[in-house]
Amino acid sequence: MTWREVQTQFRHPLFVGMILMLELCIVLIGPYDHLLNFDALQLAIFYAVAFTSFTAALYGAFYICHQCGWRAYSLFTVTFGCVAATVCGLSVALVLGAPMPGFRDMALVTGFNLVFCYLGEVIQSTFIIPRVLADLRGRPQKAVLAEFITAEAGALPHQPVRFGPGTIPPPIFAGRPAEMLPLKAASVTLFGQVFRTSSISLIAAEEHYVAVILQDGTRHLLRGRIADAVASLPPDLGQRVHRSYWVATAAVAGFRPDKPGAQLVLTTGQTLPVARPRLAAIRDWAEAAAERSKAGQGTARPVKPEGRKAKTRKAPQRVPHVSS
Repeated sequence: MTWREVQTQFRHPLFVGMILMLELCIVLIGPYDHLLNFDALQLAIFYAVAFTSFTAALYGAFYICHQCGWRAYSLFTVTFGCVAATVCGLSVALVLGAPMPGFRDMALVTGFNLVFCYLGEVIQSTFIIPRVLADLRGRPQKAVLAEFITAEAGALPHQPVRFGPGTIPPPIFAGRPAEMLPLKAASVTLFGQVFRTSSISLIAAEEHYVAVILQDGTRHLLRGRIADAVASLPPDLGQRVHRSYWVATAAVAGFRPDKPGAQLVLTTGQTLPVARPRLAAIRDWAEAAAERSKAGQGTARPVKPEGRKAKTRKAPQRVPHVSS
């Protein structure tokens, strides 16, 4: 999910309804009533603060992951929201005059909160997220659910691979051992559509849309921001050369330091502008990519296959006239 989709999810009727349903279940169960001994008004204040703090902490956890570029795993986001809501609820209860609970009671309350929060997470991941994304992306729920599962599974190969003792030392690539290089995911989901990472050549921003150009020339116009698309791609797949352009390393043919502004030359012959703040980094990256491309293609001329002789046109022969 992109950051915009996460923000929209908190305002979606299905998500709001799920939160209200879980809150109603907690109120009806009343796991804290024997510790609080509050009247109706005090209970209303207590639950309002606890539920509001949980939602705010959950949103804050997503925001932290977005700013730091982390994946928003449930183990962090849900646990962070649950602990924050527990602390806020305890503080409000003490302010309203409740006695300080013992260690055993506090452990039981915290355990109940964790179990209930992860129950809500299961409901959200199974039923809420596919329906929310289907509404946001205008696609069928089954297709969105399949893409959601594919995106989550595609995140696993990004983890670095470690070789155990006794294995053959790996070769060195770009000054780093191969064991430290992350593996690229086979596919990536951009605004609800799945692409093979090796097929993406260029991503361009067009107002409120993003154009994804593949190596075969196919062009897909998707609604979204280029920043969200770049954040979903593997970091070593390419570079963002301009605020409106991202280019895959395999699509770079050279670098042209023109006086008005530097230009990046693609393998298709197209040239793209390079932003001034990125000039030095893009030049080194483009020159290295061009050298690797030339080394991979080689300089040898194609050899004609053996056994095939060049065809020569023979002069027409006259057939002698035979008299009867």
